[in-house]
Amino acid sequence: MNQRGFCVMDDFDFSGKKVLVRCDFNSPLGENGEILEFMRIRVYKKTFDRLKDAKVVAISHQGRLGNPDCVSLANHARILAETIEQKVTFVNDLLGEKARKAIEEVDVGEVVVLENTRFQPEDNENASPEQHKESDLVKTLAPHFDYFINDAFSVSHRSQASVVGFPMVLPSCAGLVVANEMEAMYKAVEPQNKPAVYCIGGKKFKEVIKVMEVTLNNNTVEYALVGGAVAHVFLYVRGLVPKECMNVMEEKGDELAKLVERAKKLDEKFRNRILLPEDIAISFGGREEAPIGDPRLERYTPMDIGEKTIGKFTEVMNNAKAIISKGPMGAYENPIFLKGTVRTLIAMENAPGYSLIGGGHMGSIAFDLGIRVDHISTAGGAVLAFMSGEPLPGIEVLKQSAQLFKDKINK
Repeated sequence: MNQRGFCVMDDFDFSGKKVLVRCDFNSPLGENGEILEFMRIRVYKKTFDRLKDAKVVAISHQGRLGNPDCVSLANHARILAETIEQKVTFVNDLLGEKARKAIEEVDVGEVVVLENTRFQPEDNENASPEQHKESDLVKTLAPHFDYFINDAFSVSHRSQASVVGFPMVLPSCAGLVVANEMEAMYKAVEPQNKPAVYCIGGKKFKEVIKVMEVTLNNNTVEYALVGGAVAHVFLYVRGLVPKECMNVMEEKGDELAKLVERAKKLDEKFRNRILLPEDIAISFGGREEAPIGDPRLERYTPMDIGEKTIGKFTEVMNNAKAIISKGPMGAYENPIFLKGTVRTLIAMENAPGYSLIGGGHMGSIAFDLGIRVDHISTAGGAVLAFMSGEPLPGIEVLKQSAQLFKDKINK
């Protein structure tokens, strides 16, 4: 058992044993259902390498039930087979006879991938581990296995059946991905890595306002560098851009109005520590940069941070002992507005402090460009939850499991 209170893979002998691994293969899909980014699948190579002497069954979700991206894992299994040096078999079943037969017949050194767990309605619901251990998913699959491994950090902030149910009934541990992610999270907030800087963008204001409230109030971070669409809210609060600039936010109506009020209170308290763009890029016959206060902002929505802001953010990052980044600095989908995001990533790469990217689009861009930071998380929401001080159900239940099955741990 590690110092965090949960078991890791070294705590068990998996040789010849049947092991259920909860992965997160959830990936962006194209219009025809093709997988656009492979990072979330290929990251599991080391975990499966460690399980070559075991009989392995992998489960994962893709998308949300009812959404177009909630599709079969057949293509994910194919990419996994190209990634690892083991036989991979996909079974288009989760709880039925085909799945049970495949589990019984899986051999040492083989991996069976079962169907999308989100096809099972109960895996779309948040409930306690005690409730989920009684779910059909857990009661059907658990009796076939000796061990459970949670290697899905990116859903460990959710209390769903495939994440929290199995540790209540099987000896369980964190996989290599989860263990590595947790150590990276702890390192980012260690006392010796203060002052830290939170570099935040994107357009999901609800996700980031809580993190800003917590980390600024408890001094986990010294400065919040705010770009992307979330900066529009703070710029509006300060009277620097019109209300229409917030139309790009995911939140709308009353929900956005409440978030704006929270932003006002936070800005009043920490105005000197919330650093906003001083110039922005607009679409004006191409990319054109303009200072905040430019009259054109009455008609044109900011699309990226400008050169002066990039310089200011870079200077702050160069003096930080840790940099935690989540969300792009602009409308990265358009190449002419990718500059702020790329330059921010390069600044992180060159800064002397510890650097962590909280998954999502920022992580994918860094990965694609080969920009090297200390850690690129596979998660977005789980990183935000951790930074907000919230317990992660998928990790907390591993701690419970370590106590329930302590007699199974290697001495």
